[in-house]
Formats: sequence, C-alpha cells, structure tokens
Amino acid sequence: MGRPPRRAQLGPCLEPAPRASAAGIAVPALLWAWLAAACGDDLRVKEVLAPSNSPFRKVTLDATPGEPIGLAVLPDGSVLHTTRTGSLIWHDADGGEHIAATLDVYTHDEEGLQGVAVDPDYEQNGWVYLYYSPALATPRDDPATSANEGEAALSGDPAGWLDFRGVLRLSRFRFEPPLLDLGSEQLLLEVPVDRGICCHIGGKIDFDAEGNLYLSTGDDTNPFESQGYAPLDERADSNPALDAQRSAANTNDLRGKLLRIRVQADGSVSIPEGNLFAPGTPQTRPEIYAMGLRNPFRFSVDRQAGVVYLADYSPDAGADSPSRGPAAAGKWMAIRQPGNYGWPYCLAPDRPYVDYDFASGTSGSAFDCSRPVNHSPHNTGLVELPPVSAPDLSYSFTPSAEWPELGAGGIGPMAGPAFHPNGERPSAIEWPAEYAGAPLFYEWTRDFVSALRLDAAGHVTEIERLFGVDNPIDMEFGPDGALYVLEYGDGYFSANPEAALSRVEYARSEYARSGAVGAARETQNSRLSQ
Repeated sequence: MGRPPRRAQLGPCLEPAPRASAAGIAVPALLWAWLAAACGDDLRVKEVLAPSNSPFRKVTLDATPGEPIGLAVLPDGSVLHTTRTGSLIWHDADGGEHIAATLDVYTHDEEGLQGVAVDPDYEQNGWVYLYYSPALATPRDDPATSANEGEAALSGDPAGWLDFRGVLRLSRFRFEPPLLDLGSEQLLLEVPVDRGICCHIGGKIDFDAEGNLYLSTGDDTNPFESQGYAPLDERADSNPALDAQRSAANTNDLRGKLLRIRVQADGSVSIPEGNLFAPGTPQTRPEIYAMGLRNPFRFSVDRQAGVVYLADYSPDAGADSPSRGPAAAGKWMAIRQPGNYGWPYCLAPDRPYVDYDFASGTSGSAFDCSRPVNHSPHNTGLVELPPVSAPDLSYSFTPSAEWPELGAGGIGPMAGPAFHPNGERPSAIEWPAEYAGAPLFYEWTRDFVSALRLDAAGHVTEIERLFGVDNPIDMEFGPDGALYVLEYGDGYFSANPEAALSRVEYARSEYARSGAVGAARETQNSRLSQ
C-alpha cells in the first residue's frame, strides 16, 4: 500500500506503491528512484518556502506517536490521537500519555483506525466518535506461504471477491479518562467497502453549529490500472474496485462523499434538512451532502461561518490527454450547499475526463459536466446526476500562475480549520486576531501550512505561507487558541522518526520568537522551532 496521508493521491509523490505482501515487503529500489525523480528531489528532503522569522513556535507533545492519523482536542486542552494500527492515545493536560483503547482493526492498505472527534456536548455526555475498519473475517496474508491471500485479484471470477466485502464503521464511545469504554459502543453508520485492494478511505469527522455530524469517505477505488486518469473499468471480469462509477458517482452509495447526519441522544441517526437527496428519493442515500469526491481526506467545518472547507485529489496524470482527460490537480472548495464535484467524470465544470473503454482500449467522447450520466453496470443509483460544481482553488505539479504561493511539487491538499479568537478565555499562546476567519490550507507533499484570505463573498484572494511541518496529516485549534498538529513523517505505513504531535503557538514577544527560530530542523528550510 502507500503513504496513508497521500491516500487521495494525485501526484507521483502521492499514489501508494503496490506491494507483494500484506506482511510488508520493501518498496523496490527502482520504484523509489521513479518516485524521487517524479517529485523532483530526494523524498526525504522537502522544499518549504516559509518566512525564516516566523512568529510561530512549535512545542512537541509526543515525539513518538506511532503511525498517526487523526486528532481531536478536548475542552480541557487534552488531546486524543489515533494510529492506523488501532490505538487511541490520550495526552492529558499535564503532559501524561495514556493508551485509551486498542481496537481490533483490519489494516490492509490504508484501512485501520481513522478519524476521531469529540461530541459538541462532550462535557455533558462524554461521547467520542471513531471511524474504523473492524477486523471481520476478511482474508489475511499468511506469511508462511508464497501467495498473498490478503490481496484481492484484479480480475477473474466475481465470486472470488465476495470474501473481501467489508465495512468501515462510524461509532461513538464513552470516554472516561484515561480509558475509552469499548463496551459502550453505539454503531451509527456502516460504509460498505471492497477490501484487499487499494485505495482511498477518507475518514475525517466534524460537527457544525447545529450539531450535525459530517463524515468524509473515499471512493474505495484502485488508482493504478487507469494510467493516471479516471478509473472506469466496466469489464465483467474486472474487480469492481477498478470502477469509481460504482462509488463516487453512485447516488445510492456512501463512498466518495461528504455525509451529513444528526445523531440523536439515544444513538439513533436522523437526516437533517438540506442534504443533496431528500429522504425517500428512489436510488439515493439521504446521508449524502456532497458527492463526486475521490478522497476528501481532510475537511473542516467553520461553525461560525456555516461553511465546510474541503480538499480533494485527482489521479496523478502528468499531462492533459485528448483521449483520456486532464492532468492531475489538487482542489480546495468552500462548500455552502449540497453539490456534485464531478469525480470520476469531471475535474471541474470545464475540465471533463473522456469516456474510455477498457475492454477495447478506445476513447469515446468527453463527459458532459453540466449533465453527467452514470451508465456503469456497477451503478445502483440514479443515471442522471447533478451538474458539476467548481472548486474554489486548483493547482497541479508545476507553479500555478494564479496561485504562485503554492510553489511546485507533489499534490496533497488538506483543508484545515479556520481560526476564531476565544473572547471568553484568551491565552498567551493564542493566535492573533489578524487570522480570525482565515481557513488554513496544508499540503501533505510540500510540507507547509498556509492561511487563505477570503473576500466578503468567500472567494480566495490571497494565500499566506505561515510555516513548514513534516507531512502534516491532521490539525485542529484548541480551546487555548493554539493549533494542534499531527505530522506523519516521511515513510510508508510505519511509525516514522519524523512523526510528532505538536502544539503551534503564537510567540508574541521578540524574545520568544528568536528562541523559537533558533532550533529549526536542519532537514527542511524555515521550519518551526521545536
């Protein structure tokens, strides 16, 4: 499998490399060389263009966080973070570290324990939410044999894929520090998936001001067999996981979506008004708020502005193709109403993919982004789909004429939270009011965090580069006004030496700033100080 944070994978630096064994075989040297060449440099050295006199200071809370995936800050300033291998770790407000729970999870490719979130009324009810892959009876690799029993075949008899049908679960649990009560689990939602084959899980959880829960899900589709363009393989003997039309473009499927539900006090789930499809609409799922997404790995709900900031990725084609479609792009969007963002038919309303026949190897016409239709035999939903909505920001491998602040390199967009000052309990480390309302944008492959400046209509007008971090995978502002950040580090599906859980504070005095800048990591330019 590949790099979890690069799951949504657009660029050559993003797509995970296929592996021969679920036990973990080293990536071949030739592949490493290709990745390094495609990324333009050694994979362990990242170009970070951030001010050298950054007023931000990083305080490391955990230098050995395992293989970190998601985090949540509690009202008392303590932090929960997940590891893909199943651990939920609690960092108390006094600096203590505790294993709150260990879940039995399925970990093929990107699956495992994903997102974590705290209930808006946590101080009254103690609920913590997790999105995870239960172990089930899915085939696993037997290291004693030469075969890989845990890998689903790309083609063959469809009956062979039945054993690989699984689910991802959204559940909530009572958290009584330092332990999560696994016996208190309330199952809220299951997302069916095809296991034994990579990629795209999604897995972020957040809430809006009304208490509605949002969950992002990936398209659960293999990206390696479509030459960097849209995976539309409809052949009867091909694994269904080679066709993203069955998931992201399927109105009756929860994958490749932003879901929006309301969790009641008793753990039942209802559908709030205003989703993409009203309850009872034939061949649709009412939980869908936005569709046509490939892997919306990170999003954030701005509860004050009433908007969802979300990032997504396309495949990693290096150039536009008249016979296949557009080159790779990362996208950021401010979602204020339900919509269809096009995958796998369109990158944007004016950037369609081409209908490609995998059986004959011939290309048809470009898709109509104003009236997309889903004729895949794997589709269980509506044929006629909503028109494609446009992203607010888009970029590719090379420098963008519109957004040169993004630089060049791999493509790994992440939508971070917007900062809002805490007027009731301001702290000495709180970010300054000049960033109020500015959503953060962070880049997994390019190792930076930026603030997006928006005009009165919500359009991006400026990108301010703030500081560099090492493969940022999740972040959230705490009640103290500081930013809490998980860094994944540079390796593949492992506890990397660069991984860390940190708090990014605003150093107001010149003395604090100089002290912060002095200890920056030597492996990257203009990094935050430790």
